[in-house]
Amino acid sequence: MRLLLPFVLVLSMSGGEIERAQQVARARDSERQQFHRRYVFDLHDDTVTQIEVVTEFRRLVLITEEHIFRGDWLFSRGVTAAEKALTPFRGMVTIRAAVRFNPLNTFITPPAYLLAIGDAESGAPRAVIDTQVTPEYSTPFKARGGKMVSSLTGATLEADLPAAELGQTRRVVAVTLDGKELARTTVEFGKLD
Repeated sequence: MRLLLPFVLVLSMSGGEIERAQQVARARDSERQQFHRRYVFDLHDDTVTQIEVVTEFRRLVLITEEHIFRGDWLFSRGVTAAEKALTPFRGMVTIRAAVRFNPLNTFITPPAYLLAIGDAESGAPRAVIDTQVTPEYSTPFKARGGKMVSSLTGATLEADLPAAELGQTRRVVAVTLDGKELARTTVEFGKLD
């Protein structure tokens, strides 16, 4: 069965939208991968490798997939539990970026990367978004002298925005450092659920 999905950024999840998201989560693996592919933008950059968008609709698909993976099939059939799981994320879109560092880096903490967003049509300056940076470290290993250490291998950047502010527009999403753009992609929010 092929899922026919309308492509419009869902600003408020109704019961019908919740059931549709659960249907996507119950679909075959190839159909789920095709669904998620629209939200992930692989960049051909040595440092910023990927930008990802998590809408409220997609978040419910991800939450439902996790419940199914754990064997909780009942979650994928009920609206009430899904509404409760979405409560903290109502009306929000999350933008994530994956940053990878050269293995020879000397960083102790990640640099002050920020996410920025701008209107793709007008070319207006990009506004910096309040960004949370989560460092990623290697598995601990023995250094000289036998001391256990780990190195900084990358970071995940994450920012939440109200879906109503994004609307059905094309936006440039960029990763910046010290006011300079390192990488970017254009996201058509009107083509996402």
